[in-house]
Amino acid sequence: MFLVPRPQKLNVKDEFLKADGFKISCDKDFPFFASLKKGNTVIDVKKADYDTPERYEIEIDEKGISVKYADDEAAYRAYTTLKQIIAHDAVNIPFLEIEDEPSIKNRGYMLDISRGKIPNLEYLKTLCDLLSDLKYNQLQLYMESFVYEYKGFEEYWKDTQPLTEKEIKELDAYCKERYINLVPLQNSFGHMGAWTAKKEIAPLAITGKDGKPSQTLNPFLPGSLELIDKIYEGLLPAFSSAILNIGMDEPHELGLNETKEECDKRGVGNVYTEYLNRVIDLASEKYGMTPMFFDDIVFKHPEQLANIPKNAIVMQWGYETEHHYDRNCRLLSEQGLRFYVCPGTSMWGSLTGRMNNMVVNITNAAENGAYYGAEGFLLTEWGDDGHPQMPYTTYFPLAVGGYASWNCGNHNNEIAYGERRQMLYAVTEYLDKFVYGTKSERSVADIVYRMGNFYIMEELMFNGTQINQSLMRRHDVNDVRKVEMERILKYMLDIRAELDRVDAKENVMDELKCNCDIVIVLAKVLLGRYDKDECEKLFKEYRRLWLQKNHEAGSELFPDLVKGWM
Repeated sequence: MFLVPRPQKLNVKDEFLKADGFKISCDKDFPFFASLKKGNTVIDVKKADYDTPERYEIEIDEKGISVKYADDEAAYRAYTTLKQIIAHDAVNIPFLEIEDEPSIKNRGYMLDISRGKIPNLEYLKTLCDLLSDLKYNQLQLYMESFVYEYKGFEEYWKDTQPLTEKEIKELDAYCKERYINLVPLQNSFGHMGAWTAKKEIAPLAITGKDGKPSQTLNPFLPGSLELIDKIYEGLLPAFSSAILNIGMDEPHELGLNETKEECDKRGVGNVYTEYLNRVIDLASEKYGMTPMFFDDIVFKHPEQLANIPKNAIVMQWGYETEHHYDRNCRLLSEQGLRFYVCPGTSMWGSLTGRMNNMVVNITNAAENGAYYGAEGFLLTEWGDDGHPQMPYTTYFPLAVGGYASWNCGNHNNEIAYGERRQMLYAVTEYLDKFVYGTKSERSVADIVYRMGNFYIMEELMFNGTQINQSLMRRHDVNDVRKVEMERILKYMLDIRAELDRVDAKENVMDELKCNCDIVIVLAKVLLGRYDKDECEKLFKEYRRLWLQKNHEAGSELFPDLVKGWM
């Protein structure tokens, strides 16, 4: 029997319990258990004196089903496991023993809602359901543009179709029912281009190399922190979370123009950390929140680790197979700092993913995070270049992240290889049965994984695929790239033919075929062999699928990039 995530201890026996619906005997009213089909087989649910939060045990034998739990969240985790077991066969349930608890305390998923897709509330709830089934307990929404109705900035967002305070509060409550903490991620230094493009805010930006206001705030101007304070004031009341992710990554222009003299004199690391600590103080002292921040600048200036306050959470991030999670987690642990590990889905900048990279990146982060005492794990799904990747394609890394962060296996690489293979098999089976609704003998999830590995056929690059970069960065397609694109085109046409031969839920197949067609059409466009009608058909289908789960705003970004080559 496969279970995702795999319990820490699972002993399946050869005998079976003959079940006839379920009767809940519980020492506390948990409405989620009541959702199981009514009948006569007793599920006995009792609190136990366990030291570890979220710990639970399940025993199934001839007497029925016994569930013991440490706390309310543990009871919910037990329910999600039991729901999977019953879904395999609700009548003949194998005798088994499960002892389970998470490898990492906080297990989150970050969704970029600022650079293309602004998801609608219905889709966010659907995503929350899947996250809870995979035992995530945190969802972060990334904001750097006007995707929320910030109080005090109505003139900026009135035409952008933002999420409303009412919607966020409704989502917050929905998450709580599933033991998920909805966390705001509001960038507060770099990645502020939407804000600094506004006439009133532009003077707060560092001037870029092009002589225009950049995407990075000037940390020496009092107005920069005042702006962040006003943004927080207009955003945070919608969230009940005690955590605020302040971003702080990639302030690329720090040290240029207005900031050059002071940065040369005092050092970029010192300037960055001083501003970081002012934002940390704002979040913690005025708003009473635990701040977390991305650590790329701190690790460029590792001497600054000693200046990070102990109440902040360091977000150790890196998205490639070779990222040094082992070294960086060890350094953070030695400094006594609180930290999360933050791998990526490897979806952005790739179109259909970089699946092999994703698996190693996620498991590397989880294994080292657990080994060195990380407080949390955050799987990031960024929206670069208009966020064209389809949700059902991204669910493969989402499932891998849920599995690896709950049960990260062994830190020994020799053992980890076998555990990764076991994990991939289980995730494939899980997606086919519970997410894609695969009806054919052939696995749809397996095709999704291989669809996300076309990048192996081109020159490998950092944080994306060459075919995507050729489009987005307007790179000329030289003779070498033409050979690569011919290989990719043939490979993806074969994948597309496979998708035509399998069957799953209609909306699943529509998204997967469209995502595959994006790569096929793009390869043809870059090779100069495209058919205009084929392109228009793709753009129409892309928009139709976009509108099922997202606001209309942003739906034109990716098609317009492709049209720029036509």
